[in-house]
Amino acid sequence: MPAEPTPPSTTEPATTSAPVNLTARLRLIGPGIVLALASVGASDMITTMNSGAEYGLALIWVFTVGIALKFVLSEAVSRLQMSGDRSLLSHLTRFGGRLFPALFLIAELLVGLFFGAGVVAVSANILQAIFPVLPFWPTAIVVLLSAAILVGIGRYGIVEKAMMGFGIIMFFGIIALAFSVFQGQGAQEIAAETIVPVFPQASIITVMSLIGGVGGATGILAYSFWIREKSWRSADWKPVVRLDLLISYGLVFVFAVAMSAVGAFILYGQGFTIADNDALFAIADSLIASIGDVGRLIFLLSFLAVVYTSVLGGFSGIAYVTADCIRVLRRYPHQDEARFEMAATSIEFRVVLVYLSVATLIIMGLGRPVTLVLVYAAISAFILPVLALALLVILNRSSVPVSLRNSWWSNVLLAVCLGLFGFLAVLQVIESVSGFVG
Repeated sequence: MPAEPTPPSTTEPATTSAPVNLTARLRLIGPGIVLALASVGASDMITTMNSGAEYGLALIWVFTVGIALKFVLSEAVSRLQMSGDRSLLSHLTRFGGRLFPALFLIAELLVGLFFGAGVVAVSANILQAIFPVLPFWPTAIVVLLSAAILVGIGRYGIVEKAMMGFGIIMFFGIIALAFSVFQGQGAQEIAAETIVPVFPQASIITVMSLIGGVGGATGILAYSFWIREKSWRSADWKPVVRLDLLISYGLVFVFAVAMSAVGAFILYGQGFTIADNDALFAIADSLIASIGDVGRLIFLLSFLAVVYTSVLGGFSGIAYVTADCIRVLRRYPHQDEARFEMAATSIEFRVVLVYLSVATLIIMGLGRPVTLVLVYAAISAFILPVLALALLVILNRSSVPVSLRNSWWSNVLLAVCLGLFGFLAVLQVIESVSGFVG
């Protein structure tokens, strides 16, 4: 049987060595921006704004802890990726053979089943709010096709540039919005009253849920593929990756603080919480009274940038992770041969993109089947604790280069991630089981 041809490479040309000065490193920043934009979406806007509405600025520390822990996971994932020229899922076969690729494949197929419908529908709704003449279904299909085509072209660099463009709109928009509402009546008093960190009286579960709330699991997994596309594949790239991730989670922190501030300055003390995306549109309309039509437009454009970058980054991330699971399961134990190299032009990647697109249209048309949603929530909740466990085991092995092994603080923080996200996963299973019983 003739050997299959090697897929054409989509990675950027590798430099001889990683840059050693800050300016040169900053020029290469990119995957972290994609990670930041892919990791926040409409649900994160709701979470952070609700926090501001109920507690003002007093829970910013909670988001900070959660962002720091996800930085720890992402940094460890990148070190595992750089410990050998193979994909993340291929690395994980060293700890359980086909087990982890199979587990992550199940989780990612469920994530992919439901992911697109929500974010594409919201993107279409936002465009309708900005341009009321637009019909829903044609607009939604254009949003879906634009994301699928950009990702499906097979060049990571195109996705990165598109994400950066929308990212500029998103971050300048939410910062401008936060400063605008800060000028409103009573905003300074709310800031002074609620700036001191507090622990919610409700329960520790509230705090832990908020810690796990901002930033996505699939993005952390996908980051390893995005840095491979940049050819950051050896230990000397570790400083570049760490800088990239610091900027990434710095941007997520800015997003969380800005949206908490908007929620606080608009809604604090009114007993109003945001239950769904429709409430976000109601808030956009309410901004007309305080900061005019321009404020409403800024909010909607920022909202669109948040959600569309989530579509684009989510499709890219899910496609990479799911396709690599399929590739590794098909080719194991020969998955590291050059002819089976993971690429965005591979048949597995293209099949997953088709799956995402079809699933989006079906779920948008038929609605979310309750049983599958409960199963999806329970299984996907285990992605982060399972990843933390694998990183604790593999990155302490002697086969990993010394400079890429876990330090004592890495082990401590990964253990905290395992405990925290494991506890949240158990809570999610209990909630899903209650949904079945109920």
